[in-house]
Order: sequence, then C-alpha cells, then structure tokens
Amino acid sequence: MKNSLIKKMYVILIITTMLAAGGVYAIVYFTSQSSVMEDVRARAISVKDYILGSLDGNDFVDVGRDTDAGRQTSMHVQTILDTLSGVGGLKRLYIAALGDNGEIITTINVDQDRGSYRPSGRLEADLRQSINTGMAVFGDRIYQTDEGGVFTIFWPVMDQHHNFLGVVCMEFDVNHILVSNARSLTYGLIMAGGLLLIISVISYLSMNRATEPYFKKLAYSDFLTGYENRMAFEHRLREVGNAADRGERVTLIICDVNNLKTINDTQGHKVGDAYIRNTADIIFDNLGGAGKLYRIGGDEFAAIIVGKRENDIEKIMSALKDESRIVVPGQPFSCACGAATFTPGVDKTMRDVFKRSDDAMYEEKKRQKEATAKALQTVLGM
Repeated sequence: MKNSLIKKMYVILIITTMLAAGGVYAIVYFTSQSSVMEDVRARAISVKDYILGSLDGNDFVDVGRDTDAGRQTSMHVQTILDTLSGVGGLKRLYIAALGDNGEIITTINVDQDRGSYRPSGRLEADLRQSINTGMAVFGDRIYQTDEGGVFTIFWPVMDQHHNFLGVVCMEFDVNHILVSNARSLTYGLIMAGGLLLIISVISYLSMNRATEPYFKKLAYSDFLTGYENRMAFEHRLREVGNAADRGERVTLIICDVNNLKTINDTQGHKVGDAYIRNTADIIFDNLGGAGKLYRIGGDEFAAIIVGKRENDIEKIMSALKDESRIVVPGQPFSCACGAATFTPGVDKTMRDVFKRSDDAMYEEKKRQKEATAKALQTVLGM
C-alpha cells in the first residue's frame, strides 16, 4: 500500500508545477501586452510630431466650429491625416475638439461618405479626460471593440499661451500583434504543459521508489539504534487497530530509559548514545521475538505484540523488571516499563491502549524512584 504522505507530496508537487507554469504563462502574456503598448506609444510620438508640423493652430480651432467653414477645414485636415492611414498600424487618426455646446466634434465624421464615427464607451471617456485635463491619455490596456483590438492615445494640442486647441486622436490596430502573441503564447503553453507532464512522470516514478522495501526501511528506521522509528510505530499502530477490532489480542509495552541525562552530563553524549543503543538491544532480547521494537522518543521505546496470551506478556514484563546486565561501564540496565492490552468496552482505539500503557510506565517509574529513595535511606541509616 502506497504511503499517504508520499501521495500528498506528489499532489503538492503537481499543483506547484501547474501554478508555476500558469505564472510563467501570465507573465509572458502581460509582458507581451506591455511591449505592444510601449511600441505603439513610440509610434504615436512620431505621428503627433508629424501632425503638428503639418497643421497650424487655426486648423484646430476651426475643427470645433459648427459652420460650413469649420466643416471645410475639418475635411481638409482629415485629408491630410488620411495620408498616414495604415502607417505603423494606425487604424484611425483624427482631430477632436469641443463644440460650442460641449459636444465632441471630430474631423473623421464630417464627410458623410466616410460614415459617421465617434468614440464611445471607454474611448470617449479617455478622450474627454484629455480634453478636460489638457494631458495626454494613453489606454491602460488593449481595448476590444466591434472592429477588433485597438490601443488608443489621445494627445492634446496647446498654443504658445497654453490654451487648449484640440486633441490628436490615434487608434492603433493591434489585431495582427495579438494574433502573433497568441500564437507564441499557445506554443509556450504547450511547452509548459509538456514540461509539466515530464516533471510529473519523473516525480511519480522517483517518489514511487520510496515505497520499495529499501526506501521504506530507510524511512522507517531509527538512525541511532537501527530499530524502527516513530513513523513506523504509528503506521503499525493503525494496522493492529484493525486486528484488535477483529478480536485479536494486541498488547503495547512502553519502556522509558532511566539515567540518560546523568550519563550524558557525566560521561558525554557519545557514551549516552551507546547507552541508548545497548538498552534497545537488551529490551529486544527480552521480547523473545514476540514483537518489533520501536524507538518513539529520545529515551522511550515501544513494542507492539499481537496474539500473545496474558502469561506470555507477564513473563516479558518480569524479565524486563529483573534485567541487570551492564549496559555501559558503571551503568546496569535501568528502565521503567508499562503494558496494556486492548480490552473491548474499555478501549475504543489503540490510542486508549497507548495511554494506559504509558500511564503504567509512569507508575512503574514512580515506584522505582520511591524504592531507590528508600534504599538510600536504609544505607544512610536514616
């Protein structure tokens, strides 16, 4: 059965890779749009300079007059502007001014043969902003209209006294650029998807190896003692919970090593590590093959025993209590051990058994301390 943690790690990796690919796609998309707009702004400056060199201030003033002379001027101005039609992607180029009643008058809709046109929606709002503020207004994005994608620039013209004359209105056709960018982005997305697929397959195969016996043993082993670790203990605890539910006899033994701090403080951690390793070996010997041993904490061990009778457990506990082998020089075996067996009606899960065995271990530790204190009093004649 595959390890659930590995599965979660695999899913997280896939999601992270997808987000990264999406992020790259978004960056390329917005960068390309920004590049398009910067390029168009540069063209707009050239167009504006050309117009200012071709028209004088009176032409701008006359555009705003709703008279025959004003309309004639507008037609003349638009004829000049039409020479730039299509240059640099210009879709529409015209002059706009405010009429006496505040309406927008443009050169492009004076000639009825052209068809009536005036900017609307966001384009009209940007144009009015340029008229009202006397400042250039650049579209903050590419606008989608009925005629396709456009990028707009409204550039006000002032006389030498900074009086408003009119606005040079430029609408650039960026459809061909958008198509090219969309093609590039599509290829980029395909490449990102392919990369995602390759990374996913490699990651899955690599992580799947962690379920093989060697890697599973590596993940479940305690580096100091060589016995199984807390992760293996938790995994086994879930498994034996099912066995207990089926009526099998499951017992936990918890052992807490005594005097480790004293040994570390007086003889050093190297001896302390040897004390832990040798104690683990002695506990395992006393299990007699009844179950596996797990190091579940710094100086705490646990054994899970399935199928053994009560007298078998008592023999193990008695052997651990009577054990007196020397673990390291000057220090005999010393552990407090407690045991508990899954009991229907008392325990709901193996967690309840773990708590009872842990409580029993602490009771034994308390008893040992009291016995040591009493023995010390006897020696001192108190």
